[in-house]
Amino acid sequence: MNDANDSLLERTLKLPDRLEAAIAGLDETQLDLKLKRGWSIREYVHHTVEGELMWQIFLRAIVGTDGIEFPIQWYFAISQDEWTKRWVSGKRAIGPSLALYRGSTASLAELLRNLPPEAWNHYGRVTWPGADKETRLTVRDIILMHLGHMDQHTGDIQAIRTLHNC
Repeated sequence: MNDANDSLLERTLKLPDRLEAAIAGLDETQLDLKLKRGWSIREYVHHTVEGELMWQIFLRAIVGTDGIEFPIQWYFAISQDEWTKRWVSGKRAIGPSLALYRGSTASLAELLRNLPPEAWNHYGRVTWPGADKETRLTVRDIILMHLGHMDQHTGDIQAIRTLHNC
């Protein structure tokens, strides 16, 4: 492990805290608030957790099989809005998802902490919808993607909270 990886691991371990802080003090009714368009706070919570879980599986895949193509075409087959509907993200309690996220993040960090440093350079391949070329994502790239994903959606949640003064 090196200092850069240690820093990323520490930031990763804080992801569940960041999500929980973004929704702190909200009651069940407030979790269903949204902007004029888009998802509710509850839907953002589920989307964030489920996205991280999906990419954690891909992370584990590339640790074991450097250069693997991510089996993600099933997810691209429909829009994220449609997944949110099909996975009933607007109706489900958030407690179980938050608990799962906390545990899975701790498990992922433990895995990454024990990897040899060169494994952080393993990569997987994905072709994004509408792209002609595949993209290679290393372990480090995916961890950075997790951090950016959290930044994006805690910002979305804060915008909703600001609009509704909660």
